[in-house]
Amino acid sequence: MKIILFGLLVAILAVQEQAALSLRPNNRHMWESRSSPIIRHPTFTTFDYEEMPVAEVKLLPEANVDSAEDSKKLVDEKLDKLSQKFDALQEKFVKSDEKFGKLEKKLELLGKTFTAIRAKPSPKFEKIGSKYYYIDDSESVNWFEAAHKCRALGGNLAGLQSEQEFKAVSEKLTNEHYWLDINDLGTEGVFKLLSTGKEAPYLYWRYPEPNNKGGNENCVQVLRVDSKYAMNDNSCDFKFNFICEKNTLE
Repeated sequence: MKIILFGLLVAILAVQEQAALSLRPNNRHMWESRSSPIIRHPTFTTFDYEEMPVAEVKLLPEANVDSAEDSKKLVDEKLDKLSQKFDALQEKFVKSDEKFGKLEKKLELLGKTFTAIRAKPSPKFEKIGSKYYYIDDSESVNWFEAAHKCRALGGNLAGLQSEQEFKAVSEKLTNEHYWLDINDLGTEGVFKLLSTGKEAPYLYWRYPEPNNKGGNENCVQVLRVDSKYAMNDNSCDFKFNFICEKNTLE
C-alpha cells in the first residue's frame, strides 16, 4: 500500500512539474494531462505494478487569470485599431459628402444656364437675295469672336462675294462697322475667305484702302462713310458688329 501511495505521489509531482513548465511567459497554451505512463519504483523489481491512471490536471487558477488578462488586452488593442479605422473612414465620408454637395450645386447652376440658353430665342436669319443673313446690331466683338459666333449659329461671317450681294446687304445695315469673312492673315495683300480658304471674288474698297496701317490691319470690315458702305482693312482686335450668312436654314 505504501508503495502504491509513493508511486501516486511521484506521478502527481511529475504532472505538476510539467504544468509549471507550460505556464512560462512565452507559453500561454492550456495544458491538460489526461494519462500518465505506468509508474514503477526503481528499487522493487519483483513487484507487479498495474497501470495507474492519473486524474485530469488543469491549469492553476492563477494561470487562467493571466491568460484572461492577456486576451482582454489583445481584444482592447484590436478594438482601438478598429475605432481608429472607423474614425478615418468617417472623416473621408464627410469630405466626400462636402465634395458631392459642391458638385450638386455646380450641376444645378449648369442646368439653370442651359435652361436660360434654351429659353433665349435664336437669332433670326433673313433671306436677302439668294442667301440668309443675320445682321447683329447689338453686340461688339473682335473679328475672331465674330467668326466663332457665326459658326455657333450654324453659319459663317458674311463674304459678300458679288456686287449684287454687297448692295443688297448694305441696304439693311444701320450701324457704322461690321465684320466680314475676308482677311489677309495668311499672306499680306492676299485677301481670302475664312470659310473656304479661297481668295475673295469681290472686293469693294474705300479709297485709299487697303493700306495695312501700322502693319497690323489684316481683317476686313464694312465701313459706313457719308451714308455709303465700303470695305476697309482694320486690326482684327477692334470690336465691331458682325454679319453672318447661311446658304439654307436647315
